[in-house]
Amino acid sequence: MRRATFTIMVLLQSAVLQSKGSPIAEKPLVTPTPFPASSMTAPKHLSEKNATTPTLNSFLAPEGFGVVKLKQKNFDIDPKRLVIDVAINRVSATLEVDTGAGGIVIARASLKKFGLVEQKIPIRISIFGKKSALNPFWSVAKLDSLVIGDSAIHAVPVGIKEIPHLDGLLGSPEMHSVGAVLDCVEPALYLPRRGFSSRTSEQLAAVLQTNGFTQVPLRLNSDHHLEVDCSIDGVSSTMLVDTGSRFTLIGESIGTKAGIMMTRSTTEGTAWEGTPLSRGRVKKLGIGDFQIRDTDVYFVDLKKADHPSTYVLGIRELVSSFAVIDIGGLRMYLRHPQ
Repeated sequence: MRRATFTIMVLLQSAVLQSKGSPIAEKPLVTPTPFPASSMTAPKHLSEKNATTPTLNSFLAPEGFGVVKLKQKNFDIDPKRLVIDVAINRVSATLEVDTGAGGIVIARASLKKFGLVEQKIPIRISIFGKKSALNPFWSVAKLDSLVIGDSAIHAVPVGIKEIPHLDGLLGSPEMHSVGAVLDCVEPALYLPRRGFSSRTSEQLAAVLQTNGFTQVPLRLNSDHHLEVDCSIDGVSSTMLVDTGSRFTLIGESIGTKAGIMMTRSTTEGTAWEGTPLSRGRVKKLGIGDFQIRDTDVYFVDLKKADHPSTYVLGIRELVSSFAVIDIGGLRMYLRHPQ
């Protein structure tokens, strides 16, 4: 699984940016760059019930947004996850849109394809409270350019790891830096050609709330991940919004406190970095002011987690709740089927 990126990328970025004289210590720059018009699409799910309801695209396009259509891929077991076509160093590439990654990660097998040189940064990696003692090195490189739709990010540091199915991962910091809006259902990534606008973000909030969506505040935590307040049958916690996870994952201690009966899962592939998972029925999963009722989620025993928001809101719940994520404005919008 790719969860090594979960808590590593902030350490990578910190080490890279603090490494004096390092060729990848430059701050990424964002500039407009053309993208093929064939990538444009118009999501329709906001107007399924009423033809007069504006689509997401009909609002964002006049506000100067381009839109890149996303693909849905099944990497292991359902649900399918989100994939985007980009250009890395002027070479076509395919990345998973992974809001649970704290930065861009490139597959080691794709280094030669993009002309990248791998470097080793001596940092001690911490995953769920366990310090890596045997190999405290993380491989890094620098992209000259990453083109996403009408935006280009230059001189950006990236992590390197084994990723079997794609060229890499597109994390939340880069999408935040360009002011992106992510539609998880009619999968598309909207990118403002003139950069993030708080006025447009406020207007988007009004449009979506008028169409039955509940606004949920997000924040970028110290690890550069999208974090949201939640509750599990009345017990408060926090989660990371993670389009790259097929699990919605909650701590067993919270499940116990909430009185949820948890059963160890025997389904193949239900493990988290080698840690077995349990499954339980949550009567009321609160995501901000939005509530998902009677849903099965996974629980994990992480007694020494790095951060209280080690737990994640996965792609299944995001899709079933019609999630639109204003990554630039740090807001998420959810609604129930109509």
